[in-house]
Amino acid sequence: MLITRIELENIKSYHKFAVDFRRGTTAISGENGAGKTTLVEAIGYALFDYLPYSQARFVREGEKHGRIVVQLIGGDERPYVVERRCGSGARWFIHDEEANMRIEQSADVLDKLHELFGIDRERPLDSLFRDALGVPQGTFTAIFLETPSKRKQTFDALLQIEDYKTAADNLLETQHEYKDQKQTQQAKIDQLTYETRNLTVWREQLKDARVQDEEWKQLNAQWAIQLTQLEARLIELTEQYNRLQELKNGYETSKTKHESTQKLLAHHEQQLRLAQIAQQAVNESSDDYQRYQQTEVTLQKLRQDEQQRSALRQQQATLQNQQARTQTNLENLQKRLQEVADARQLVVELAPLVDQQIELEKQRDDLRQKCVLYTNIVSEGKQLVIRRDGYQRKKEELEQKISEIEPLVPIANSLQEHTQKLMDLRVQRNQRQNKTEQLQEKRQELAKRQAESEQIAERLRKAENNVAIIEEHRSEAEEMSGLQERYEKLTAQQNRLEGNIEGYAKSRAQSAGGQCPLLNESCLNIKQRGLVSLESYFESLLEKEHAQLAGVGQRQKAVTERMSVIKKYADALNKLDQYKERRDTLAEQAGRNSQESTRLQRDIANLTRELDELQTVEQQLREVEVAYNESKNAAARVSDLPGLQRQVQQLVEQIQQCEQDVRERRQKAESLRGSENLLKGVETDLDQLNDPRTRSKAQQHTIAQESSHLEQQRGEQQRAFELQRRLQELQQQLAAYEQLDANIARQDALLQMTRPGYHAYLKSIEVARTLPARERDYQQLVRESELARQTLQKMEQTYWAARSNFDEAELLRVRDRLDLLRKEQAGLAEKMQHHQKYMNELEGRIAEAEEKQNELEAARNEYQELDDLHTMTEYFRKLIKEAAPFVLKAMLNDISSEANRIFGEIMGDRSAHLSWQNDYEIILRRQGVNRTFAQLSGGEQMSAALAVRLALLKKLSTLNLAFFDEPTQNMDELRRMNLAEQIRRVRGFEQLIVISHDDTFEQGLDSLIRLQKSGGETRLQNEDALPQKSTESAPNTIWGQDNIDNIYIAQ
Repeated sequence: MLITRIELENIKSYHKFAVDFRRGTTAISGENGAGKTTLVEAIGYALFDYLPYSQARFVREGEKHGRIVVQLIGGDERPYVVERRCGSGARWFIHDEEANMRIEQSADVLDKLHELFGIDRERPLDSLFRDALGVPQGTFTAIFLETPSKRKQTFDALLQIEDYKTAADNLLETQHEYKDQKQTQQAKIDQLTYETRNLTVWREQLKDARVQDEEWKQLNAQWAIQLTQLEARLIELTEQYNRLQELKNGYETSKTKHESTQKLLAHHEQQLRLAQIAQQAVNESSDDYQRYQQTEVTLQKLRQDEQQRSALRQQQATLQNQQARTQTNLENLQKRLQEVADARQLVVELAPLVDQQIELEKQRDDLRQKCVLYTNIVSEGKQLVIRRDGYQRKKEELEQKISEIEPLVPIANSLQEHTQKLMDLRVQRNQRQNKTEQLQEKRQELAKRQAESEQIAERLRKAENNVAIIEEHRSEAEEMSGLQERYEKLTAQQNRLEGNIEGYAKSRAQSAGGQCPLLNESCLNIKQRGLVSLESYFESLLEKEHAQLAGVGQRQKAVTERMSVIKKYADALNKLDQYKERRDTLAEQAGRNSQESTRLQRDIANLTRELDELQTVEQQLREVEVAYNESKNAAARVSDLPGLQRQVQQLVEQIQQCEQDVRERRQKAESLRGSENLLKGVETDLDQLNDPRTRSKAQQHTIAQESSHLEQQRGEQQRAFELQRRLQELQQQLAAYEQLDANIARQDALLQMTRPGYHAYLKSIEVARTLPARERDYQQLVRESELARQTLQKMEQTYWAARSNFDEAELLRVRDRLDLLRKEQAGLAEKMQHHQKYMNELEGRIAEAEEKQNELEAARNEYQELDDLHTMTEYFRKLIKEAAPFVLKAMLNDISSEANRIFGEIMGDRSAHLSWQNDYEIILRRQGVNRTFAQLSGGEQMSAALAVRLALLKKLSTLNLAFFDEPTQNMDELRRMNLAEQIRRVRGFEQLIVISHDDTFEQGLDSLIRLQKSGGETRLQNEDALPQKSTESAPNTIWGQDNIDNIYIAQ
């Protein structure tokens, strides 16, 4: 992979920035804080999803989002563009330029990057970048100096060693799941077995039920024929019965009609007589009826006149009431006008008193203001005195503190000296703690190694003993194949003899009485051979076969006994190679453990000696901490001294100001003294006046209403004149109704006299008008009565003739028999219906049971499959758990080999051998002496760490790219030059990017990018800004196309 270009927009100190990269070694140079590391962080975030802090801190200050664009050549030699936006509207995508395809989903982007970098998809990109490719500034060698446990935590995750344990743990869950499924399946098998236990019984019950159903169907058919015959006879008899009932009904109807006609005739005859009487009454009362109607009309007109008179009288009463109210209002208004005249006189009398009241109120208001001002001045004076006293007390307290702090100044001046001593001792204590932890870990590891050595030695003795025993019994074990062949032959012979015996025994049983078992007739061959009978022939054959079978059984038993004796030797012989391999492996482990134990003992001795030298650190640290705390506390108090002195000066000024303010307040108060007594005198004079102004205003209000009262008086007088006129008009109208009551009385008397004749006429007139119709109806009913009598006589004769020809007893017998047969048939149908339900239920149970039998067979098969999977999963778990150490060993050997090659190239010396141990400890072996990473020099540590990290990149991916962020940090000039030379010797990488703030790496480069920050932003600078170097001061530096292909200078 090759990065060709990076574009940054709003990323930290970069606003809009673009820079091209080339193959070979590129140096990114600039002052501290110029943004060099930001370029590596941008590559890590865009290509490896690694950012050591939040996106908000990565985006340029004041901007909402940032953008990173990386152009690269992938492992497939095709160009790609990776763009990632952070902050608001974050997105991440890859553009394949040749295929014109865009990959946008995060998961798809990560998969594509794994593919381009040649990294396993299970290996996280961020951890690879953090721990191998883009190691953060200043931590290049830090992890190799950590304790074994911390190294294991970091590199186990990078090499995915823990994935084996995780896989085994995950398989344990799968194994438990298979076990649970087996238990569930077994419960299902038990349930299905229980539910299908009655299948045979249900089949027999269904067979019997079908026989019973057929019998009931035949009986039902017989009863159906009988029902048909009875129903036909019932229909015939019912028709006769219905005809008889019709005749009976006709006879009863004719009889009823004749009787009702006679009753109706008598009723009409009576109604005719009543109509004749009513006609006579109408003729007698006709005159009274007419006079009554005329009187009623006259009286109605008089009642209307009476109503008009009442209305006039009501108007008269209303007007009289209004006239009385008007007179009352006039009297009240006259009183109000008199009150106005009195008020006008009183206003004139109060005018001098009102002027006096106004003058006194002005004096009162002025005196009140002076009293309030006097009170405020006195209160302010008291507050100023209290404040002055408070300032005085506070000044005395601060002066006391100053006198206490001034002796502490010499002690505070020694704080810097104690701080330096404390820091030095704490560094020594941390070193002692680290060494103590290392010593404990080494001792624990040594104890573990010794315990492992004992276990390995015991297992090695057992393995060697097993090999010796197998070799001792090899000849016996080699007999096993011959014995197995003999055993198989004897088993075949035994099976043949047992088959013959079974056949002969059957033939002997079938040949009883001398009959041939095949032809069922006497056997002629027996007589020809001189045998007694066919049974004796088969008996002799059986004796021979039994004798042979006994011999074969004895030989087979002997072979089985011998096989059981040598079986364990034969099985062990088959595993001889495994036992030898285990013995050799254990011997190799014992040797490695012995070497490791020796190394650990040496390390423990060195650490013990170093700890003895640091034994007094704790005591010295406690003493210095006491002195440091004393100086620190004194310095904290002394730092307050200038502030306290300033506060004292301020308090003195505030006290002087308070005293001056008090004097001013006293002068003002003296001039206002006596205002309160004057105010009381003025208020007494005002009380004696009794507020003449308010009384004058009240009288003026009364005077102001005079015009209103006069207007109301004129209105009321006009209203009184109008009411008097209207009352006179009503009196004239009422005079016309003086004779109205006498006329009403005369007409009432005449009405009472004619009322009896009037009512008699009304009572009889309606009945009298029906006389002609009643005469016609009566004649019609006489004719209908005669016709009804004749019809009744004819119907009676017909009915009695039909009744004599009908047998009602037979109808009852047929109906009873039919009802009984129908009930029996209905009962049978119900029984058949229940029986059918019973058969359907049995068929359903049988079908369900047969289906469950199929489920039972499937469940048994699935149970067997789950059992096989459970066994297989256990085998896989064991295999994966045991594989992890061997995989780690193989990976570390492979990485060690590559790291040793790179280390030799970097150092220019292949006499030393670099290896990476199982605990991730780097060991350098030179001239037979092993040194740990902590025992190497600074340059050797950097070279070794560089070799291991580059080897990791080579073995874990196909990346041929590496970053070095400030690798010369905290190094002197000689070490920086040596490391730069070592990095330039690295081979096998197409692109090396080195970040440095000095010019150490500016020799022998393929490309240089110089960065400089100006105005809070990093920009590219023109080539003219390149500093000139003379050949005398830097003879090895050549600035030209031959040495540097491309130079960028950023400002």
